[in-house]
Amino acid sequence: RHRQTEEIIMTPNAPHTPKNLLPNASFELDLGQEKHEWTKYNPGQGAPDNWTDMFTPLTMKLAVTGQLPDAVPVIEAVDDAPDGARAAAIPVAAGQPGYLTSPIMPLKGGQAYTLSVYARSDVPSANLHLAVWTHTVDLRETPDAQSEPITVNGQWQRYELTFNLASYFHRGLVVLTAGGEADGMLWVDAVQLEEGHRVTPFETRHPVEAHVTADKPFSGMLHLMAEPLEIDLNTYVDREPAEPGDLTLSIETLEGKVVFTRDVPCPTAPGRHTTRLSLDFPLVGNFRARVFRAQREAIDVSSYGYMFTVHPVMKAGFGWEQSGPEEEDFQGILYSRDGEIHELPAERTRLPRFAGEGMWNFNITDDNMIYLAALGTNNVITNEIMRSGDGGRTWDVLQVTRHVTGVLRDGSLLSWHTPEPPYEQSDMVDGHLVLHQSRDEGQTWDSLGGPAPLSDQAYGGCVTQLRDGTLVAPISYPRPGVNHCTYVFRSTDGGMTWSQGYPVCPTGEPTVIELASGRLLAAVRNNLPPRPDACEVFFESGHEDPCRLFMMNYGHARPKISGSVQKNVMLADSEDGGVTWTNVRPGSPLLGEMHGSAVELPDGRIVLMHVHRVPWLHGGERARVSCDGGNTWDRETYYLSTVLTYPEYSTNCVLPPELADGEPGMILTVLGDRPFAVHVERPGLMQAVRWRPLPQASGDDE
Repeated sequence: RHRQTEEIIMTPNAPHTPKNLLPNASFELDLGQEKHEWTKYNPGQGAPDNWTDMFTPLTMKLAVTGQLPDAVPVIEAVDDAPDGARAAAIPVAAGQPGYLTSPIMPLKGGQAYTLSVYARSDVPSANLHLAVWTHTVDLRETPDAQSEPITVNGQWQRYELTFNLASYFHRGLVVLTAGGEADGMLWVDAVQLEEGHRVTPFETRHPVEAHVTADKPFSGMLHLMAEPLEIDLNTYVDREPAEPGDLTLSIETLEGKVVFTRDVPCPTAPGRHTTRLSLDFPLVGNFRARVFRAQREAIDVSSYGYMFTVHPVMKAGFGWEQSGPEEEDFQGILYSRDGEIHELPAERTRLPRFAGEGMWNFNITDDNMIYLAALGTNNVITNEIMRSGDGGRTWDVLQVTRHVTGVLRDGSLLSWHTPEPPYEQSDMVDGHLVLHQSRDEGQTWDSLGGPAPLSDQAYGGCVTQLRDGTLVAPISYPRPGVNHCTYVFRSTDGGMTWSQGYPVCPTGEPTVIELASGRLLAAVRNNLPPRPDACEVFFESGHEDPCRLFMMNYGHARPKISGSVQKNVMLADSEDGGVTWTNVRPGSPLLGEMHGSAVELPDGRIVLMHVHRVPWLHGGERARVSCDGGNTWDRETYYLSTVLTYPEYSTNCVLPPELADGEPGMILTVLGDRPFAVHVERPGLMQAVRWRPLPQASGDDE
């Protein structure tokens, strides 16, 4: 992304570097996307995209170390602003300085620079520090250049700082710190950072600057395929451009492929302007919009443009209110190829109970029965289990005496424990989880052995029965002194005794399947937060954009290091029945994609299902197909559900031909939504979906 931007700007006909290096330096355009009070659960205040942005390599440490002030700067209309009609207001509290951080700018090592700013305050004792940082900002340390404390009064005055940059630094940002002995406000405007040792009259970075926003949920990031792409192109004209002409709005994928352009007339009158655009944009996925002037000069005040998501829309009975008649449910699934949406037929049937959080892959018994544990509408444990003998078309409900967490081929039901502590006495022996088995559909139970040491954070996945009868139990739990990860325990005597735990990969919610080759494939939710001193991992290749999208979705305007760098599905292989695990790799690419559940088709292809929750509105269960064991993936993304509330995990299997339509390769997926998670007062809905991915492409196909 950054390389491509440099290629655009550094072409032979591109304009020279602007005098003022700071974007939005007159504060006429917003600091970030406006806040939208859309639901109680998700206020939708996303990360700022120019000034006050704490999710940058130079500012992230302020969030990690608790140095963020309680009150953040805002932009206000000011009658006597030195430039334009608005200025930035920095809150001042007695004994607690406030500060305003700029975006990161490219700088020249060894160059002299002058920083200038207009300021005034309603606090008689107010003072202002001007500073430039070229290393990670930590207000307990010394910046690379800083002024003495400047006393600021009630009249606008211009202040300046001249410094020389060390020859080995090539980027930096401005920090304006306001202090005082009483509560109040300090306003700043017309900030300028320019080369040279003399201050010159203020100019904005470009004659016209642009900022794209949208009045949509989740901080303006979420659009739906069924609607026009409605965005606001906000511009500020500081002076007449030397080369007047149209602006170009360009939309690209996060990988940098341009997929849409539109020329928009450029305002000529000085001041702020907003142009509402309604675009026919037919693609789904994650994108960014940028704005250019003549000679492809980027004029966005955001270094990463306007990032947004377009979700597909599927009517499948998952609404805010109680769903309508079952016969109105959509009988199909969607899939996208290079962002274009297509439709495939599928059969959908509603389940009689709420299943919730698909905790295992279906195991079809020798007599073709399929079992699924039933939960209360709010994920409450119940003593019920759903049963289907026709491949998921119809279901009945059985009463059981323990919560069921798995099934073997002979029809034996398995139970680890109730998912939430405190555990019952029969759930543990000598501090270990104990497996229970029922041979009469959950009426009576026998205690077997126990593998993992008991922990409040232990999460037992489904027990997988290998073809040789070996039981493989994946359990995630944190051990003192090492990273939280998933371990596989093995039993060769029907669960009476178990091996030690063999580590698979980080974190939990594991599933394990045996492939036709005998290789085991594990799918594990990877949700390991970084160490507090490891901020840089958020900005490594491939992480920054997904992390920013995640924060925008969940309203993290002030990022917390406790969040994950990755919240996705990891895959791992074992060639020796689960003892050693290798080839640990991502199975899903983005944050908010979790709980993987894989199946193998009769032709050897792997299908990985996972939930997608960024944003959660019209998120849902997705699937992708691999022809090489989950190392690379086909171009298609399959959308098994798009829900209006919080999407649930899925449970999956491949049906034998006699339970399908007489042909091999049909997948049964049970999925649903979790309304109570977003304060929607209705029961959760579960559906059984019988579907097939596209046939395997021949060598001549794309």
